[in-house]
Amino acid sequence: MPLLWVLLELVGGPLLHAAVVPEPRAPLVRLPQPPAGRHTVLVVDWGHHTAIVVQQPPGWRLGPPGAEAAPFLEFAWGDRRYFHGGERGPQALVAALFLPTDSVLFLAGHPDPPRLAGTVAVWERQVEAPTLRALLTALERSARRDRDGERLPALPRRPGQGGRFVPAHGTYIWTRNCNGWTVGRLQEAGLATGATGVVVAAQVPGRLLGFRAVADRDKSSSPTVSVALHTRRLVGLSR
Repeated sequence: MPLLWVLLELVGGPLLHAAVVPEPRAPLVRLPQPPAGRHTVLVVDWGHHTAIVVQQPPGWRLGPPGAEAAPFLEFAWGDRRYFHGGERGPQALVAALFLPTDSVLFLAGHPDPPRLAGTVAVWERQVEAPTLRALLTALERSARRDRDGERLPALPRRPGQGGRFVPAHGTYIWTRNCNGWTVGRLQEAGLATGATGVVVAAQVPGRLLGFRAVADRDKSSSPTVSVALHTRRLVGLSR
């Protein structure tokens, strides 16, 4: 009985949390209309978590400190202790999976074209300006903001981390994790079906709408991105 009770707590508690507690979001962020035309959106699988890479309109400055105007921006969301703090011990892992814990939004700037070597898979889609604006608005609403509507300051950079982390809305738990977040933000822009039940990265491609898989440079002539499909990034955001 004690073991059964523990299992029910570990499974039932997170399920109940995801079903009952609404996902908090920042107030609607006002962004200008991007220039007309087609813009690239990428969904990347880093091995156990996914992220969204968006082509930033010229002149915009949504990137992290030091790369505000980067041509491509990567957004990902996750547990603060695990992803930003680099805590990989059993206590941090158990807390990240089974207890509602503080979250962070990861921001990184990439060149044009983005070099995403180390990913397991990449999916690509071209979108029009209104969809790009809707997606960037959805992504920005995950960041905690001050009274003026600006993102809270980035957290201190840790050795070996590319990009920066900022405090985010929402608590991390296995039933509401980085992969569900990816699908949820795409869904807000009409680029994916519902995020309910998405836990592992392998579930993400089945929810995408209108994306195509991108092969690595040796297998495809696509100029947009080069991916190493044979490499798995277990460290994830700390790259």
